[in-house]
Amino acid sequence: MYDKILLGLNKFNLDLMEMEKQVFDSRESAAYYLQKVHNRAYADRKMRVVFLVHDPVIWDKQTPVYDVLAADEAVEAIIVLLPSYNANEQAANKPVGRYEEKYWHFFHDHYANVYDFTNVINLRLLQPDYIFFPTPYELLRPLRGTHACELAQIAKLCYIAYGTQGTKLFVYMETVLPDFFSYATFHFCDSEEEKTAMEAVYPETVAAGLQHFENIGYPSFEAYLQHRSEPCARRRVLWTPRWNTEKNVGGSHFFAYKDAFLSFAKNYGGEDLEFAIRPHPLMFDHFVQRGQMTEQEVVDFKAQLTAYEIVLDEGQYSVFEALTSADILLTDFSSLNMPFFLLNRPLIYCPNDTELTDDYKKMIEGSYVAENWDEAAYYLELLIRYEDPAAYRRRAIVDEFRAKHIGASQRIADRLKRDYAEGIRPRKIYLPTVEQWIFEQKKNMVPAMGGWKQGLLPHFREQEWYPLYLALLTMHPWSENLVWGEQPILGKLKERYDFATELEQRACLVLAMLLFADPLTLSVPLEIDLWPEGLYTDIQDVFHVRRLELGIA
Repeated sequence: MYDKILLGLNKFNLDLMEMEKQVFDSRESAAYYLQKVHNRAYADRKMRVVFLVHDPVIWDKQTPVYDVLAADEAVEAIIVLLPSYNANEQAANKPVGRYEEKYWHFFHDHYANVYDFTNVINLRLLQPDYIFFPTPYELLRPLRGTHACELAQIAKLCYIAYGTQGTKLFVYMETVLPDFFSYATFHFCDSEEEKTAMEAVYPETVAAGLQHFENIGYPSFEAYLQHRSEPCARRRVLWTPRWNTEKNVGGSHFFAYKDAFLSFAKNYGGEDLEFAIRPHPLMFDHFVQRGQMTEQEVVDFKAQLTAYEIVLDEGQYSVFEALTSADILLTDFSSLNMPFFLLNRPLIYCPNDTELTDDYKKMIEGSYVAENWDEAAYYLELLIRYEDPAAYRRRAIVDEFRAKHIGASQRIADRLKRDYAEGIRPRKIYLPTVEQWIFEQKKNMVPAMGGWKQGLLPHFREQEWYPLYLALLTMHPWSENLVWGEQPILGKLKERYDFATELEQRACLVLAMLLFADPLTLSVPLEIDLWPEGLYTDIQDVFHVRRLELGIA
Protein backbone atom coordinates (compact mmCIF):
# COMPACT_ATOMS: atom_id res chain seq x y z
CA MET A 1 0.00 0.00 0.00
CA TYR A 2 2.77 2.44 0.99
CA ASP A 3 4.60 1.83 -2.29
CA LYS A 4 1.41 2.58 -4.22
CA ILE A 5 1.03 5.87 -2.37
CA LEU A 6 4.64 6.77 -3.12
CA LEU A 7 4.17 5.90 -6.78
CA GLY A 8 1.11 8.13 -6.88
CA LEU A 9 2.96 10.99 -5.20
CA ASN A 10 5.88 10.54 -7.58
CA LYS A 11 3.60 10.69 -10.62
CA PHE A 12 1.88 13.75 -9.20
CA ASN A 13 5.21 15.43 -8.61
CA LEU A 14 6.48 14.66 -12.10
CA ASP A 15 3.21 15.87 -13.60
CA LEU A 16 3.60 19.16 -11.74
CA MET A 17 7.12 19.58 -13.03
CA GLU A 18 6.08 18.78 -16.60
CA MET A 19 2.73 20.54 -16.79
CA GLU A 20 3.05 23.56 -14.52
CA LYS A 21 6.59 24.50 -15.57
CA GLN A 22 7.12 27.04 -12.85
CA VAL A 23 10.70 27.92 -13.67
CA PHE A 24 12.72 28.69 -16.75
CA ASP A 25 16.36 27.68 -16.85
CA SER A 26 18.88 29.75 -18.81
CA ARG A 27 22.20 31.52 -18.32
CA GLU A 28 20.44 34.87 -18.51
CA SER A 29 17.79 34.02 -15.93
CA ALA A 30 20.51 32.59 -13.67
CA ALA A 31 22.48 35.84 -13.91
CA TYR A 32 19.31 37.81 -13.18
CA TYR A 33 18.71 35.91 -9.94
CA LEU A 34 22.39 36.10 -9.01
CA GLN A 35 22.26 39.89 -9.21
CA LYS A 36 18.88 39.95 -7.47
CA VAL A 37 20.07 38.06 -4.38
CA HIS A 38 23.31 40.03 -4.39
CA ASN A 39 21.53 43.39 -4.46
CA ARG A 40 19.09 42.43 -1.72
CA ALA A 41 20.13 43.91 1.61
CA TYR A 42 20.43 41.36 4.41
CA ALA A 43 18.19 41.75 7.42
CA ASP A 44 19.78 42.83 10.69
CA ARG A 45 19.75 39.37 12.27
CA LYS A 46 21.84 36.25 12.56
CA MET A 47 23.21 34.89 9.30
CA ARG A 48 21.08 31.87 8.38
CA VAL A 49 22.65 28.96 6.50
CA VAL A 50 20.68 25.92 5.29
CA PHE A 51 22.44 22.64 4.48
CA LEU A 52 20.49 20.36 2.13
CA VAL A 53 21.50 16.76 2.88
CA HIS A 54 20.38 13.29 1.84
CA ASP A 55 23.19 10.82 2.51
CA PRO A 56 25.58 10.54 5.49
CA VAL A 57 28.22 9.02 3.20
CA ILE A 58 28.87 12.39 1.54
CA TRP A 59 27.85 14.58 4.48
CA ASP A 60 31.47 14.58 5.69
CA LYS A 61 32.29 17.06 2.90
CA GLN A 62 29.99 19.65 4.48
CA THR A 63 30.26 18.60 8.14
CA PRO A 64 33.40 20.62 9.01
CA VAL A 65 31.86 23.83 7.66
CA TYR A 66 28.55 23.09 9.38
CA ASP A 67 30.35 22.48 12.69
CA VAL A 68 32.20 25.81 12.47
CA LEU A 69 29.04 27.74 11.58
CA ALA A 70 26.87 25.95 14.15
CA ALA A 71 29.34 26.89 16.89
CA ASP A 72 29.27 30.56 15.86
CA GLU A 73 26.83 32.64 17.91
CA ALA A 74 26.32 35.00 14.98
CA VAL A 75 25.11 32.18 12.72
CA GLU A 76 22.04 29.95 12.63
CA ALA A 77 22.86 26.67 10.87
CA ILE A 78 19.94 24.49 9.78
CA ILE A 79 19.90 21.00 8.24
CA VAL A 80 17.12 20.10 5.79
CA LEU A 81 16.95 16.41 4.96
CA LEU A 82 15.88 15.43 1.44
CA PRO A 83 14.27 12.05 0.67
CA SER A 84 16.81 9.40 -0.30
CA TYR A 85 17.35 9.18 -4.06
CA ASN A 86 20.39 7.95 -5.99
CA ALA A 87 21.44 7.38 -9.59
CA ASN A 88 20.31 3.74 -9.63
CA GLU A 89 16.86 4.72 -8.34
CA GLN A 90 16.62 7.50 -10.88
CA ALA A 91 17.59 5.14 -13.72
CA ALA A 92 14.95 2.64 -12.56
CA ASN A 93 12.34 5.44 -12.34
CA LYS A 94 11.62 4.65 -8.69
CA PRO A 95 9.24 6.88 -6.75
CA VAL A 96 10.53 9.86 -4.81
CA GLY A 97 9.56 10.60 -1.25
CA ARG A 98 10.89 7.81 0.96
CA TYR A 99 13.52 8.51 3.62
CA GLU A 100 15.92 5.62 4.08
CA GLU A 101 15.48 4.83 7.73
CA LYS A 102 19.14 4.62 8.72
CA TYR A 103 19.88 7.93 6.97
CA TRP A 104 16.90 9.62 8.58
CA HIS A 105 17.96 8.44 12.05
CA PHE A 106 21.58 9.42 11.46
CA PHE A 107 20.71 13.10 11.02
CA HIS A 108 17.88 13.30 13.51
CA ASP A 109 19.87 11.43 16.19
CA HIS A 110 23.07 13.44 15.76
CA TYR A 111 21.77 16.97 15.19
CA ALA A 112 19.16 19.11 16.90
CA ASN A 113 18.26 21.59 14.17
CA VAL A 114 17.00 19.18 11.49
CA TYR A 115 13.90 19.48 9.29
CA ASP A 116 12.52 17.02 6.75
CA PHE A 117 12.02 18.74 3.41
CA THR A 118 8.66 17.03 2.94
CA ASN A 119 7.50 18.70 6.15
CA VAL A 120 8.97 22.12 5.36
CA ILE A 121 7.56 22.04 1.78
CA ASN A 122 8.90 25.50 0.92
CA LEU A 123 12.42 26.51 1.93
CA ARG A 124 11.41 30.16 1.62
CA LEU A 125 9.74 29.71 5.02
CA LEU A 126 13.16 29.29 6.64
CA GLN A 127 14.36 32.60 5.15
CA PRO A 128 17.86 31.32 4.36
CA ASP A 129 20.69 33.61 3.36
CA TYR A 130 22.86 30.77 2.04
CA ILE A 131 21.99 27.23 0.94
CA PHE A 132 24.58 24.46 0.62
CA PHE A 133 23.84 21.69 -1.89
CA PRO A 134 25.13 18.11 -1.44
CA THR A 135 25.50 17.36 -5.19
CA PRO A 136 25.09 19.30 -8.44
CA TYR A 137 22.78 16.73 -10.06
CA GLU A 138 19.34 18.25 -10.57
CA LEU A 139 17.81 14.91 -11.64
CA LEU A 140 18.62 13.47 -8.21
CA ARG A 141 16.52 16.22 -6.63
CA PRO A 142 13.26 15.66 -8.52
CA LEU A 143 11.00 17.23 -5.90
CA ARG A 144 9.71 20.64 -6.74
CA GLY A 145 11.32 23.36 -4.64
CA THR A 146 14.76 21.69 -4.50
CA HIS A 147 16.24 22.84 -7.81
CA ALA A 148 18.97 25.42 -8.14
CA CYS A 149 16.89 27.59 -10.47
CA GLU A 150 14.18 27.80 -7.80
CA LEU A 151 16.34 28.27 -4.72
CA ALA A 152 18.62 30.85 -6.35
CA GLN A 153 15.64 33.18 -6.15
CA ILE A 154 15.64 33.13 -2.35
CA ALA A 155 19.27 32.67 -1.25
CA LYS A 156 22.88 32.54 -2.36
CA LEU A 157 23.71 28.97 -3.36
CA CYS A 158 26.92 27.30 -2.18
CA TYR A 159 28.63 24.07 -3.14
CA ILE A 160 31.48 21.95 -1.80
CA ALA A 161 32.11 18.99 -4.10
CA TYR A 162 30.85 15.71 -2.65
CA GLY A 163 34.07 14.17 -3.94
CA THR A 164 37.29 15.60 -5.28
CA GLN A 165 37.22 15.76 -9.07
CA GLY A 166 40.47 13.84 -9.57
CA THR A 167 40.24 13.47 -13.36
CA LYS A 168 40.19 15.93 -16.23
CA LEU A 169 36.85 14.45 -17.32
CA PHE A 170 35.17 15.16 -13.99
CA VAL A 171 36.43 18.74 -14.04
CA TYR A 172 35.03 19.07 -17.56
CA MET A 173 31.71 17.53 -16.49
CA GLU A 174 31.26 20.33 -13.96
CA THR A 175 31.67 22.89 -16.74
CA VAL A 176 28.73 21.36 -18.67
CA LEU A 177 26.24 21.44 -15.78
CA PRO A 178 24.91 24.99 -16.18
CA ASP A 179 21.50 24.05 -14.77
CA PHE A 180 23.25 23.97 -11.40
CA PHE A 181 26.53 25.89 -11.53
CA SER A 182 25.20 28.96 -13.36
CA TYR A 183 23.05 29.61 -10.26
CA ALA A 184 25.81 29.07 -7.67
CA THR A 185 27.16 32.16 -5.95
CA PHE A 186 29.92 30.25 -4.16
CA HIS A 187 31.66 27.12 -5.39
CA PHE A 188 34.50 26.12 -3.10
CA CYS A 189 36.83 24.20 -5.40
CA ASP A 190 39.28 21.52 -4.35
CA SER A 191 42.03 22.60 -6.76
CA GLU A 192 43.29 25.56 -8.78
CA GLU A 193 42.64 23.50 -11.90
CA GLU A 194 38.94 23.24 -11.09
CA LYS A 195 38.73 26.95 -10.20
CA THR A 196 40.32 28.00 -13.50
CA ALA A 197 38.04 25.73 -15.55
CA MET A 198 34.87 27.02 -13.88
CA GLU A 199 35.83 30.69 -14.11
CA ALA A 200 36.38 30.26 -17.84
CA VAL A 201 32.75 29.15 -18.26
CA TYR A 202 31.21 32.11 -16.38
CA PRO A 203 33.53 35.07 -17.16
CA GLU A 204 30.86 37.81 -17.04
CA THR A 205 29.30 36.92 -13.68
CA VAL A 206 32.74 36.23 -12.15
CA ALA A 207 34.11 39.57 -13.36
CA ALA A 208 31.02 41.35 -12.02
CA GLY A 209 31.46 39.78 -8.57
CA LEU A 210 28.26 37.72 -8.72
CA GLN A 211 29.94 34.32 -8.78
CA HIS A 212 32.94 33.15 -6.78
CA PHE A 213 34.95 30.02 -7.57
CA GLU A 214 37.40 29.84 -4.70
CA ASN A 215 40.29 27.50 -3.98
CA ILE A 216 40.80 27.89 -0.24
CA GLY A 217 41.10 24.24 0.76
CA TYR A 218 38.89 21.16 0.94
CA PRO A 219 37.28 20.89 4.40
CA SER A 220 36.94 17.12 4.70
CA PHE A 221 40.71 16.65 4.23
CA GLU A 222 41.46 18.35 7.54
CA ALA A 223 40.38 15.38 9.66
CA TYR A 224 42.71 13.05 7.76
CA LEU A 225 45.68 15.39 7.93
CA GLN A 226 45.19 15.79 11.70
CA HIS A 227 44.53 12.09 12.44
CA ARG A 228 46.97 10.29 14.70
CA SER A 229 46.51 6.54 14.73
CA GLU A 230 47.15 4.21 17.61
CA PRO A 231 49.46 1.22 17.00
CA CYS A 232 47.50 -1.92 16.18
CA ALA A 233 48.78 -5.49 16.23
CA ARG A 234 46.61 -6.47 13.26
CA ARG A 235 47.02 -4.55 10.05
CA ARG A 236 44.30 -4.24 7.38
CA VAL A 237 44.42 -4.25 3.59
CA LEU A 238 41.40 -2.45 2.13
CA TRP A 239 40.18 -2.79 -1.47
CA THR A 240 37.80 -0.13 -2.85
CA PRO A 241 36.59 -1.16 -6.33
CA ARG A 242 34.69 1.34 -8.44
CA TRP A 243 31.00 0.98 -9.29
CA ASN A 244 31.23 1.43 -13.06
CA THR A 245 33.37 -0.47 -15.55
CA GLU A 246 33.39 2.33 -18.14
CA LYS A 247 36.96 3.50 -18.54
CA ASN A 248 36.21 7.17 -19.14
CA VAL A 249 34.82 7.49 -15.59
CA GLY A 250 37.63 5.62 -13.88
CA GLY A 251 36.82 2.03 -14.71
CA SER A 252 36.34 -0.75 -12.19
CA HIS A 253 38.77 -3.66 -11.87
CA PHE A 254 36.27 -5.65 -9.84
CA PHE A 255 35.67 -8.42 -12.38
CA ALA A 256 39.36 -8.68 -13.31
CA TYR A 257 40.60 -8.80 -9.70
CA LYS A 258 37.85 -10.30 -7.53
CA ASP A 259 38.93 -13.96 -7.75
CA ALA A 260 42.61 -13.10 -7.40
CA PHE A 261 41.88 -10.89 -4.40
CA LEU A 262 39.98 -13.70 -2.70
CA SER A 263 42.85 -16.09 -3.29
CA PHE A 264 45.45 -13.58 -2.08
CA ALA A 265 43.48 -12.88 1.08
CA LYS A 266 43.11 -16.59 1.74
CA ASN A 267 46.87 -17.11 1.46
CA TYR A 268 48.08 -14.06 3.41
CA GLY A 269 45.29 -13.37 5.90
CA GLY A 270 45.90 -14.30 9.53
CA GLU A 271 46.14 -13.02 13.08
CA ASP A 272 48.38 -10.10 12.14
CA LEU A 273 46.80 -9.23 8.78
CA GLU A 274 43.17 -8.95 7.67
CA PHE A 275 41.56 -8.05 4.39
CA ALA A 276 38.50 -5.93 3.73
CA ILE A 277 36.52 -4.68 0.76
CA ARG A 278 34.45 -1.53 0.62
CA PRO A 279 32.72 -1.42 -2.77
CA HIS A 280 31.19 1.81 -4.00
CA PRO A 281 27.67 2.04 -2.49
CA LEU A 282 26.10 1.72 -5.95
CA MET A 283 28.38 -1.05 -7.26
CA PHE A 284 26.44 -4.28 -6.77
CA ASP A 285 23.06 -2.73 -7.63
CA HIS A 286 24.58 -1.13 -10.73
CA PHE A 287 26.13 -4.38 -11.92
CA VAL A 288 22.81 -6.20 -11.45
CA GLN A 289 20.91 -3.42 -13.17
CA ARG A 290 23.31 -3.53 -16.13
CA GLY A 291 23.21 -7.32 -16.36
CA GLN A 292 26.88 -7.71 -15.42
CA MET A 293 25.99 -9.78 -12.36
CA THR A 294 22.90 -11.61 -11.22
CA GLU A 295 21.50 -11.16 -7.74
CA GLN A 296 22.52 -14.74 -6.98
CA GLU A 297 26.10 -14.06 -8.09
CA VAL A 298 26.22 -11.13 -5.68
CA VAL A 299 24.97 -13.38 -2.88
CA ASP A 300 27.56 -16.03 -3.78
CA PHE A 301 30.42 -13.51 -3.84
CA LYS A 302 29.47 -12.16 -0.44
CA ALA A 303 29.37 -15.72 0.89
CA GLN A 304 32.93 -16.24 -0.38
CA LEU A 305 34.04 -13.14 1.48
CA THR A 306 32.62 -14.57 4.67
CA ALA A 307 34.26 -17.93 4.03
CA TYR A 308 37.67 -16.29 3.54
CA GLU A 309 37.13 -14.00 6.58
CA ILE A 310 37.26 -10.88 4.42
CA VAL A 311 35.41 -7.96 5.96
CA LEU A 312 32.64 -6.57 3.75
CA ASP A 313 32.01 -2.92 4.51
CA GLU A 314 28.76 -1.79 2.86
CA GLY A 315 28.48 1.47 4.72
CA GLN A 316 28.30 0.16 8.28
CA TYR A 317 31.42 2.23 8.88
CA SER A 318 31.77 5.89 7.98
CA VAL A 319 34.25 6.78 5.27
CA PHE A 320 36.55 8.18 7.92
CA GLU A 321 36.33 5.01 10.03
CA ALA A 322 36.89 2.80 7.00
CA LEU A 323 39.97 4.66 5.79
CA THR A 324 41.63 5.29 9.15
CA SER A 325 41.27 1.60 10.07
CA ALA A 326 43.14 0.56 6.90
CA ASP A 327 46.91 0.37 6.63
CA ILE A 328 47.19 -0.35 2.90
CA LEU A 329 44.74 0.71 0.20
CA LEU A 330 44.21 -1.10 -3.10
CA THR A 331 42.01 1.10 -5.22
CA ASP A 332 40.56 2.07 -8.55
CA PHE A 333 40.10 5.75 -9.23
CA SER A 334 38.03 7.10 -6.36
CA SER A 335 37.45 10.24 -4.35
CA LEU A 336 38.57 8.10 -1.38
CA ASN A 337 42.11 7.97 -2.73
CA MET A 338 43.23 11.41 -1.68
CA PRO A 339 41.94 11.33 1.93
CA PHE A 340 43.63 7.96 2.47
CA PHE A 341 46.86 9.26 0.95
CA LEU A 342 46.73 12.25 3.33
CA LEU A 343 46.92 9.79 6.23
CA ASN A 344 50.49 9.20 4.96
CA ARG A 345 49.80 5.52 4.26
CA PRO A 346 50.73 3.44 1.21
CA LEU A 347 48.28 3.39 -1.67
CA ILE A 348 48.25 1.03 -4.66
CA TYR A 349 46.49 2.71 -7.56
CA CYS A 350 45.02 0.66 -10.41
CA PRO A 351 44.64 2.99 -13.44
CA ASN A 352 42.22 2.55 -16.31
CA ASP A 353 42.99 5.06 -19.06
CA THR A 354 41.82 8.03 -17.02
CA GLU A 355 43.66 11.37 -17.25
CA LEU A 356 44.20 12.64 -13.72
CA THR A 357 44.20 16.22 -12.47
CA ASP A 358 47.44 17.84 -11.35
CA ASP A 359 46.78 17.16 -7.65
CA TYR A 360 46.02 13.50 -8.28
CA LYS A 361 49.13 13.17 -10.45
CA LYS A 362 51.13 14.52 -7.54
CA MET A 363 49.45 11.98 -5.23
CA ILE A 364 50.46 9.18 -7.60
CA GLU A 365 54.09 10.30 -7.36
CA GLY A 366 54.03 9.16 -3.74
CA SER A 367 52.02 5.99 -4.42
CA TYR A 368 52.36 2.66 -6.23
CA VAL A 369 50.81 2.13 -9.68
CA ALA A 370 49.65 -1.36 -10.64
CA GLU A 371 48.73 -1.89 -14.29
CA ASN A 372 47.47 -5.43 -13.68
CA TRP A 373 46.86 -7.89 -10.85
CA ASP A 374 50.39 -9.30 -10.92
CA GLU A 375 51.79 -5.83 -10.21
CA ALA A 376 49.16 -5.23 -7.54
CA ALA A 377 50.11 -8.51 -5.84
CA TYR A 378 53.80 -7.57 -6.01
CA TYR A 379 53.21 -4.25 -4.24
CA LEU A 380 50.91 -5.88 -1.68
CA GLU A 381 53.60 -8.43 -0.82
CA LEU A 382 56.19 -5.64 -0.59
CA LEU A 383 54.06 -3.56 1.79
CA ILE A 384 53.03 -6.55 3.88
CA ARG A 385 56.75 -7.08 4.55
CA TYR A 386 56.92 -3.43 5.79
CA GLU A 387 58.92 -2.39 2.73
CA ASP A 388 57.69 1.03 1.62
CA PRO A 389 60.18 2.73 -0.74
CA ALA A 390 57.72 5.56 -1.60
CA ALA A 391 57.38 6.62 2.06
CA TYR A 392 59.81 9.56 1.94
CA ARG A 393 58.33 11.07 -1.21
CA ARG A 394 54.80 10.50 0.09
CA ARG A 395 55.55 12.34 3.34
CA ALA A 396 56.84 15.40 1.46
CA ILE A 397 53.74 15.53 -0.76
CA VAL A 398 51.40 15.13 2.24
CA ASP A 399 53.14 18.06 3.94
CA GLU A 400 52.61 20.13 0.81
CA PHE A 401 48.87 19.35 0.82
CA ARG A 402 48.71 19.99 4.57
CA ALA A 403 49.63 23.63 4.12
CA LYS A 404 46.77 24.07 1.65
CA HIS A 405 43.91 22.27 3.38
CA ILE A 406 44.35 22.76 7.13
CA GLY A 407 41.95 25.52 8.20
CA ALA A 408 39.75 25.19 5.09
CA SER A 409 36.45 24.95 6.96
CA GLN A 410 37.18 28.09 9.00
CA ARG A 411 38.22 29.97 5.85
CA ILE A 412 34.96 29.02 4.10
CA ALA A 413 32.91 30.08 7.13
CA ASP A 414 34.82 33.36 7.34
CA ARG A 415 34.27 33.95 3.62
CA LEU A 416 30.51 33.65 4.01
CA LYS A 417 30.50 35.87 7.10
CA ARG A 418 32.48 38.50 5.20
CA ASP A 419 30.01 38.31 2.32
CA TYR A 420 27.11 38.63 4.75
CA ALA A 421 28.64 41.71 6.36
CA GLU A 422 29.10 43.28 2.91
CA GLY A 423 25.51 42.35 2.05
CA ILE A 424 24.02 44.49 4.81
CA ARG A 425 24.79 47.45 2.49
CA PRO A 426 25.49 45.71 -0.82
CA ARG A 427 27.25 47.28 -3.75
CA LYS A 428 24.56 47.19 -6.42
CA ILE A 429 25.48 45.12 -9.46
CA TYR A 430 23.46 45.07 -12.69
CA LEU A 431 24.52 43.38 -15.89
CA PRO A 432 23.49 45.40 -18.97
CA THR A 433 23.40 42.26 -21.11
CA VAL A 434 20.93 40.60 -18.75
CA GLU A 435 18.78 43.74 -18.55
CA GLN A 436 18.64 43.94 -22.33
CA TRP A 437 17.87 40.23 -22.57
CA ILE A 438 14.83 40.62 -20.29
CA PHE A 439 13.52 43.54 -22.35
CA GLU A 440 14.06 41.80 -25.68
CA GLN A 441 12.45 38.55 -24.52
CA LYS A 442 9.34 40.38 -23.33
CA LYS A 443 9.13 42.47 -26.49
CA ASN A 444 9.56 39.39 -28.71
CA MET A 445 6.88 37.50 -26.81
CA VAL A 446 4.21 40.17 -27.34
CA PRO A 447 3.32 39.24 -30.97
CA ALA A 448 2.49 35.66 -29.94
CA MET A 449 -0.19 36.97 -27.58
CA GLY A 450 -0.96 40.47 -28.82
CA GLY A 451 -1.20 39.35 -32.43
CA TRP A 452 -3.53 36.56 -31.28
CA LYS A 453 -4.52 33.51 -33.18
CA GLN A 454 -7.92 31.99 -32.55
CA GLY A 455 -7.57 28.90 -30.39
CA LEU A 456 -4.35 30.09 -28.69
CA LEU A 457 -5.90 30.63 -25.27
CA PRO A 458 -7.10 27.03 -24.62
CA HIS A 459 -3.57 25.81 -25.43
CA PHE A 460 -1.69 28.66 -23.75
CA ARG A 461 0.08 26.42 -21.23
CA GLU A 462 1.20 24.04 -23.97
CA GLN A 463 3.23 26.64 -25.88
CA GLU A 464 7.00 26.07 -25.95
CA TRP A 465 7.53 29.64 -24.69
CA TYR A 466 5.24 29.18 -21.67
CA PRO A 467 8.02 28.46 -19.10
CA LEU A 468 9.82 31.59 -20.28
CA TYR A 469 6.58 33.58 -20.01
CA LEU A 470 6.12 32.58 -16.36
CA ALA A 471 9.72 33.43 -15.55
CA LEU A 472 9.50 36.86 -17.20
CA LEU A 473 6.42 37.86 -15.21
CA THR A 474 8.57 38.80 -12.22
CA MET A 475 11.74 39.77 -14.09
CA HIS A 476 12.05 43.52 -14.36
CA PRO A 477 14.91 45.62 -15.73
CA TRP A 478 16.27 48.37 -13.49
CA SER A 479 17.57 50.62 -16.28
CA GLU A 480 15.38 53.72 -16.60
CA ASN A 481 15.70 53.60 -20.37
CA LEU A 482 14.42 50.02 -20.52
CA VAL A 483 11.65 50.70 -18.00
CA TRP A 484 10.61 53.68 -20.11
CA GLY A 485 10.75 51.44 -23.20
CA GLU A 486 8.23 49.05 -21.63
CA GLN A 487 5.57 51.76 -21.24
CA PRO A 488 4.84 52.32 -24.97
CA ILE A 489 4.48 48.54 -25.41
CA LEU A 490 2.02 48.40 -22.51
CA GLY A 491 0.15 51.38 -23.99
CA LYS A 492 -0.16 49.68 -27.40
CA LEU A 493 -1.49 46.51 -25.76
CA LYS A 494 -4.07 48.56 -23.83
CA GLU A 495 -5.08 50.29 -27.07
CA ARG A 496 -5.60 46.95 -28.82
CA TYR A 497 -7.56 45.70 -25.82
CA ASP A 498 -9.93 48.67 -26.00
CA PHE A 499 -10.74 47.97 -29.66
CA ALA A 500 -10.82 44.16 -29.45
CA THR A 501 -14.22 42.52 -29.82
CA GLU A 502 -13.29 38.86 -29.36
CA LEU A 503 -13.25 37.78 -25.71
CA GLU A 504 -10.36 35.34 -26.27
CA GLN A 505 -8.30 38.10 -27.90
CA ARG A 506 -8.94 40.43 -24.95
CA ALA A 507 -7.87 37.67 -22.53
CA CYS A 508 -4.62 37.09 -24.47
CA LEU A 509 -3.89 40.82 -24.50
CA VAL A 510 -4.31 40.93 -20.70
CA LEU A 511 -1.84 38.05 -20.37
CA ALA A 512 0.61 40.01 -22.51
CA MET A 513 0.11 43.10 -20.31
CA LEU A 514 1.14 41.08 -17.25
CA LEU A 515 4.66 41.01 -18.69
CA PHE A 516 4.87 44.77 -18.10
CA ALA A 517 2.46 45.46 -15.21
CA ASP A 518 1.67 43.91 -11.85
CA PRO A 519 -1.96 42.72 -11.49
CA LEU A 520 -2.35 45.29 -8.67
CA THR A 521 -1.62 48.14 -11.08
CA LEU A 522 -3.25 46.67 -14.18
CA SER A 523 -5.72 49.10 -15.78
CA VAL A 524 -8.04 46.33 -17.04
CA PRO A 525 -9.84 43.53 -15.19
CA LEU A 526 -8.18 40.11 -14.91
CA GLU A 527 -11.08 38.11 -16.29
CA ILE A 528 -10.18 34.46 -15.94
CA ASP A 529 -13.37 32.72 -17.00
CA LEU A 530 -11.89 31.80 -20.40
CA TRP A 531 -8.47 30.78 -19.08
CA PRO A 532 -7.54 27.10 -19.45
CA GLU A 533 -7.32 24.93 -16.36
CA GLY A 534 -4.12 25.53 -14.39
CA LEU A 535 -3.24 28.91 -15.90
CA TYR A 536 -4.69 30.98 -13.08
CA THR A 537 -2.96 28.79 -10.49
CA ASP A 538 0.40 29.14 -12.28
CA ILE A 539 0.15 32.92 -12.44
CA GLN A 540 -1.21 33.11 -8.90
CA ASP A 541 1.78 31.12 -7.64
CA VAL A 542 4.23 33.38 -9.47
CA PHE A 543 2.78 36.57 -8.08
CA HIS A 544 2.32 35.05 -4.62
CA VAL A 545 6.08 34.58 -4.46
CA ARG A 546 6.48 38.16 -5.66
CA ARG A 547 4.17 39.37 -2.87
CA LEU A 548 6.22 37.51 -0.29
CA GLU A 549 9.39 39.15 -1.60
CA LEU A 550 7.76 42.55 -1.23
CA GLY A 551 6.53 41.74 2.28
CA ILE A 552 2.89 41.63 1.21
CA ALA A 553 1.17 38.63 2.80
